[in-house]
Amino acid sequence: MWKYVVKRLLLGALTVLAITFVVYALLWALPEKPYAQLLARPNLTDADRLNIIHRFGADKPFLYQYWIFLTNFLKPFWSWWGWPPHGPSPPDLGDSVTFHDTVAHLMSLRLPNTAVLMGTAYVVTLVIAIPVGIISAVRQYSKLDNFVTSASFFGISLPNFWFGSILIYVFAIFPHSHGFATIFPAGGIHTTGLESGQHPLDLAWHLVLPVMVLAVQSIAVYARYMRSAMLEVLNQDYIRTARAKGLAERRVIGRHAVRNSLLPLITLMGLDIPVLFVGAVVTEVVFSWSGMGLLFDQAAEANDYATLMGIVLLLSVFVVIGNLIADIAYTWADPRISYETSR
Repeated sequence: MWKYVVKRLLLGALTVLAITFVVYALLWALPEKPYAQLLARPNLTDADRLNIIHRFGADKPFLYQYWIFLTNFLKPFWSWWGWPPHGPSPPDLGDSVTFHDTVAHLMSLRLPNTAVLMGTAYVVTLVIAIPVGIISAVRQYSKLDNFVTSASFFGISLPNFWFGSILIYVFAIFPHSHGFATIFPAGGIHTTGLESGQHPLDLAWHLVLPVMVLAVQSIAVYARYMRSAMLEVLNQDYIRTARAKGLAERRVIGRHAVRNSLLPLITLMGLDIPVLFVGAVVTEVVFSWSGMGLLFDQAAEANDYATLMGIVLLLSVFVVIGNLIADIAYTWADPRISYETSR
């Protein structure tokens, strides 16, 4: 197993390297540069403009610029081997021209907000979707199954920006316009003047609407996957054998059918792990949730390439980690799967 994990990590490192190279090349080729607004300021001399270009390293060849970016990012990893000699240092992802801060610091501030939002939505999704999918498969073609199937298609087809806007109108704007208190806030992380870390209930109050938007669509997807996998497993010979031995139906479903139907769901969960840390751009923008998704949108609008590059780098790293976790989880769900090399 450990040899397989190390092999996958090395392959993942090469994958991340290839992704960063391609994304860096695409951003470098765009005509609108992040320092364009600085160059457009009045009363700048030619020397000032050259200094700005030099400050961003734009007067160097592309491969040299990418090498500088890569070496700055890898400084903490190289420090484990004694380089640089002055000791370990944090990753340097560059500076944000929009927020006048380092990209690493910006991401460290936004990442916990995204983790809270996406983690809550993820837990709600799993708690509801898995039982619904199981029950729908066990009672195939029943009224409940037909309702779940119809609701799933409805949930999948809901655009996040539209659904979020409707929820804001129903629970915030409409009550306020008729003289009532808002049921749920229209956006933000905490009420003005309050710190969310000191008021968990206030944070939970602000979480309701964005979590509802994220969970409704995810529940529809996960429930459909779980139902499809369960139906396939329930028709297997070993399920018929378990029933023929006289095992209780609850044990047949819970111990044999559910566990073996988790493989497609594990794949989906592994692909969703990066979203937990990078965020949902549309939902965070609609609800003004100060997370990674909103940061990505703000950086894209301002041509803040350093921030965009940092977020894409984080996403690619978690994609590799998510796939590795999914592969390892396969061995738990299905003992027949093993990554041990035979002698």
